Amino acid sequence: MRIVGPVAGIGSRLRPFTLSKPKAFMRVAGKAVLDHILTKFLNTFDQNTELILIVGYKKRQIIDYVQKHYADKFKLTFIEQTPRGYRDNIPYYWGLGEAVYLSHEKFNNVEINSSEDNKREGCLIFLGDMILLDEYSYLLYRYYESEVDGIITVMKVPKEQASSYGIVDVDENNIIIRMVEKPKEYISNLAIAGIYAFSYTTTQALFQNLKERLDQRAELTKEIYLTESLQYLIDSGHKIAAVELKKGILDFGKPSALLHGNRFLLEHQIVNNNDYKSRNIMIEKSLIKNYVHIGKNCYIKNSVIGPYVSIGKDSKIENSIIENCVIERNAKLKNIITDNSIIGSNVQIENMSKSNIIIGDKCNI
Repeated sequence: MRIVGPVAGIGSRLRPFTLSKPKAFMRVAGKAVLDHILTKFLNTFDQNTELILIVGYKKRQIIDYVQKHYADKFKLTFIEQTPRGYRDNIPYYWGLGEAVYLSHEKFNNVEINSSEDNKREGCLIFLGDMILLDEYSYLLYRYYESEVDGIITVMKVPKEQASSYGIVDVDENNIIIRMVEKPKEYISNLAIAGIYAFSYTTTQALFQNLKERLDQRAELTKEIYLTESLQYLIDSGHKIAAVELKKGILDFGKPSALLHGNRFLLEHQIVNNNDYKSRNIMIEKSLIKNYVHIGKNCYIKNSVIGPYVSIGKDSKIENSIIENCVIERNAKLKNIITDNSIIGSNVQIENMSKSNIIIGDKCNI
């Protein structure tokens, strides 16, 4: 099975941070979002697995980083998604549908001799701003052991929030009947959770429908969404099952979700802050409240840090009180009181008392 990851988007909801880096490089609980995602794959997939990343915005950062850290862990392929245009020198693209379609050539010339081959030669699709909390082995067991052509992960959401999600309607066997993007009328509380796995023949049918829709696009056409082509698969008789996640998925597409995800990961991961000396972390006259991650070469003095704070390496914090925040690397903070805030890399801030602040990279306040 090949893994397809669209990571070309600009992450507009995470600006100003994504002006200088891809959204998958936002750091939470000590690691980039992309690292959390790829590390999860290593628990299930072997080193021969092909990882196909669809890159675009800040593509060189992603390619260089993944090649440096994962070349010995996956068979890497990078495919560029070309911008459809620019606004204020920021590229925009044809959307998730085109991104997935661009991987189609990697599925050519595959010989299928059995139903086992058909499933094994299929694809798994993930999104670059979502971290799955369940193990992929759980999903793949449902995929391989059920008589289905594919699976789509779902999670239950409150009825009053269902209109904000892509929603699936299922039969008594959890086979998807229809999919509706942000329905105006209540259909169900099963929201699409962003992980997909399809057999080879279903993958090829998906590519074919995406190609037809892409061939028909015009200058005024909106983004090519994936949901419409998935509905085509269902209407064409492909049996796609909804697999409800046991633990859920973390969405890092916007600032509030980033803080929520950071908090969750800090609570549920083993973060060892007892070896400060080996990581060159100096803490003087400060109170550290769990759960907290502190990166290498940090200096903290006369401060109260935590709970739920992630601090990037090479940062310096003095005379501050900080709670429920994500602070990226090489930040210099002095006389700060803040909570529910996100502070970028290479930032210098002094004398500020304010909640819910968002400060991008390289700011000096």
